[in-house]
Amino acid sequence: MRRILQGLFLIGFSCLKAQDTVKVVGTLTPDQQAEQDYNSGLTALKKNECASAVDLFTKSLAIKPNFDKALANRAIAYTHLKKNDEAIKDINEAIKINPQNPETFFNKGLIYFQMDKKDSEQVALDNCLRLKADHSEAAYYKALAFYESNELDKAIEFYTKAIASNPNYAYAYNDRGSVKRAKNDYPGAIADYEKAISLDPSMTFIHNNLGSAYRLNKNYPKAIEAYTKALQANPAYLTALINRGATHFEGNNLKASQADFEDVLKKDPSNAGAYNNLASIALKNKDYKKAKDMAARSIQLDAKNGPAYYNRGIARQMLHDEEGCCSDWKKALELGVEGAKSFINSSCD
Repeated sequence: MRRILQGLFLIGFSCLKAQDTVKVVGTLTPDQQAEQDYNSGLTALKKNECASAVDLFTKSLAIKPNFDKALANRAIAYTHLKKNDEAIKDINEAIKINPQNPETFFNKGLIYFQMDKKDSEQVALDNCLRLKADHSEAAYYKALAFYESNELDKAIEFYTKAIASNPNYAYAYNDRGSVKRAKNDYPGAIADYEKAISLDPSMTFIHNNLGSAYRLNKNYPKAIEAYTKALQANPAYLTALINRGATHFEGNNLKASQADFEDVLKKDPSNAGAYNNLASIALKNKDYKKAKDMAARSIQLDAKNGPAYYNRGIARQMLHDEEGCCSDWKKALELGVEGAKSFINSSCD
């Protein structure tokens, strides 16, 4: 899936814009019937009843073939139905009829976003911004593209444009914070996350992102506070619970860390990472048998978990299983854990 950003939650494809309804009154002329079918199509589309929406927009277009808004919204419905060729055909026809509508270009950009056609997406978004320079969502999606190509300064520029056009754009503040975090500008990231939360406190994932920025800035108490707020809002939020457990570990609060990872396993018994984190805690507590057992459970759940082999290797060494520890470290190195190399060089033939 395109643009999966760690700790960063993006606006979903549902932000495709259904264009405005048309007022219909009195006895219906053919044009008014077309407009009524169009309005009914919009209602269906907003309810995510996309097949019904396509049928209603098609009825509208049968009466009024040059109805650009019906074409544009049928394109949206087609996209949700994964009928991309039909969507592109409709959106291009809508643009041909009315080439001055920035929303149609914006929707075309999002259709290409869904299709993972980056260059075509950017051309459409540029056309939208040419017609409406303060189109906040077009600027937002431009910023996403620059983030993806690792052009972080350009990403910040376009997130800032989105915010200038819409000062209440919580998602843009959140995402700009994540770009700043990627640039190691933790104070800047923290400021943006806190602004996003002030605009929409219900978005619990931003509390998690704020916690991650504080954690990277080594401010563990503030990180714990942010993760805890995310969990208070959503006790089932495993990512925040895992992050809080890791922060407790980094702050050397092993008891609290263990409690969090044990809670993770109550909620998700097949979480291989939680077992390995418990192995790390056991190693710090010098409980090598438990460390070995926890790492083994992790490996049972995920045979490609390099850090679990690494931890089990350390536990086996401390339990005087020289052959076992070397076997584990070699497997860890094979799976990309470079830290295993020094153990192999110093302890294995």
